[in-house]
Amino acid sequence: MPSDAPRAVSSDNDGSKWPAAAMLGYGTFGRRTPAGRRYHTRTAIALIAMVVLCLAAAILAGDFHHNSSWRVILSLVPGVAFLYITWEFHTYILALDELARRIQLEAMAWTYLTGLGVAALVGGVALVYGWQWNRLWLNPLWFVFLEPVRACFLYYIARRY
Repeated sequence: MPSDAPRAVSSDNDGSKWPAAAMLGYGTFGRRTPAGRRYHTRTAIALIAMVVLCLAAAILAGDFHHNSSWRVILSLVPGVAFLYITWEFHTYILALDELARRIQLEAMAWTYLTGLGVAALVGGVALVYGWQWNRLWLNPLWFVFLEPVRACFLYYIARRY
């Protein structure tokens, strides 16, 4: 006679039905679905293309000082690549079921609030102590560091379900 007791869950995902490695490593629920495979593949292609184009444009911008078009390309490539990744993530989110979509959106909301709080904290300290901002500190690529924060929130929230 079958038991009504809950079945044991594997220890690698702490009670969640989604793979922990994919949530912590990629910030998604894995490559098991066609949407997951599409997102992972297209994101990898966009990142590789961004690195190759940035390197090529940087080399060519150094060789051709009089031609500023390579500098324009170098300045636009990261933004265009991340806009494409954002669009692919949007497509991925739309393909998820209701629960998975809710978990992803909640993780994004907590990440946004965390980034906002950290930016306010750093900005407040800088204002009080009169730090002079280097252009490097104002680079929007710092937001890339929020992606591991989102992956951790995703893992934490998904463990409840």
